[in-house]
Amino acid sequence: MRAATSRRRVARAFAEFARVYWLEIFPEVRRQKARWRALASEIPDPVLRDDALLSIEEKWGHSEGAAAFAVLAPRGRRREFIRMAIAYQLMIDYLDTISERPVSDPWANTVRLHGAARYALALVPSRERDYYMFHARRGDGGFLAAQVSACRETFAALPSCAVLAPHVERLTALYAESQGYCHAEQAEAGSSERTPGIDATAARHPGLRWGEALAACNTSVPVLALMAQAAWPRRSEAEVASYCSAYFPWTASLHILLHSLVDESFDLASGKFNQMGHYGSKVEAAEALAAVATRAKHQLAELPQAETHIALLGSMAGYYLSSPSAWEDQHQLIAEPVLDAIGPSARWAMRVHRLRQGLGRG
Repeated sequence: MRAATSRRRVARAFAEFARVYWLEIFPEVRRQKARWRALASEIPDPVLRDDALLSIEEKWGHSEGAAAFAVLAPRGRRREFIRMAIAYQLMIDYLDTISERPVSDPWANTVRLHGAARYALALVPSRERDYYMFHARRGDGGFLAAQVSACRETFAALPSCAVLAPHVERLTALYAESQGYCHAEQAEAGSSERTPGIDATAARHPGLRWGEALAACNTSVPVLALMAQAAWPRRSEAEVASYCSAYFPWTASLHILLHSLVDESFDLASGKFNQMGHYGSKVEAAEALAAVATRAKHQLAELPQAETHIALLGSMAGYYLSSPSAWEDQHQLIAEPVLDAIGPSARWAMRVHRLRQGLGRG
């Protein structure tokens, strides 16, 4: 009886999450896509313009996922949260895309560019920064500055932003470090001596491998979860710490590992860095990802309104595992254990995403 009751609670939470997302959140997501596409099309530099438009068209699913965290924010602040979350996610996708352009020092270039993502959520006085210092192009017509401003103006006005700011600063610094590592490794420039934050993350969490710590640092998921908490008044330091530890490192790590699983074949064929390479075999990866998924669900289950957080986790996993590439090249050995570890919400979300793929994306 207890298992049936628990399943009903999960089902109700998932149904409510889906209702809020498709009826309240998604319409604003579509408006934001049109807005940012129009701004990207006006970028003067043709290379940066192409990269910006590419990041919107090919990575827009990331922005849709970022907007989903609005379910954790107060209803009256959801629209402003969506705009901030999309501006932030689109910014880091754009920075990731342009960081792949050849430069003499890929580490310095990537870390400098991603300083924009750090500054976008920092509670410090505004001043102009040359994020393109080590990049070959810089004529973006204010595109990056517009994304930074969209984040700063909203985040600084949220009632609990000051309590969350130190945690967000640490996570955005780790993100810049992990991006620097990935792009330097891809360019075969070496960066292993520049990863103190990733090293410390692995050391602090028993059972977390170094490659899984890298994955945890290389995602916006915990930042987005904290953004939503900043929208609530009077969040205490203890509450903020509990949300941070629930989403980092296990949920964060699972996000990028699933992303890497889906992209593995393409990345290997195109010579791109892929984080599944940290595992020696598909069997080893299957055991590891199932363990990470189990830890992620366990941590989220400790939060208030746990079923909503688990619905978000299931939606994230279902999004990636709905991809055909998640079931090719022995990837099914990994996908099935992850679905089992998360529970029914992941399978429900996977069906929704597959249905949407069949109908064509909205």
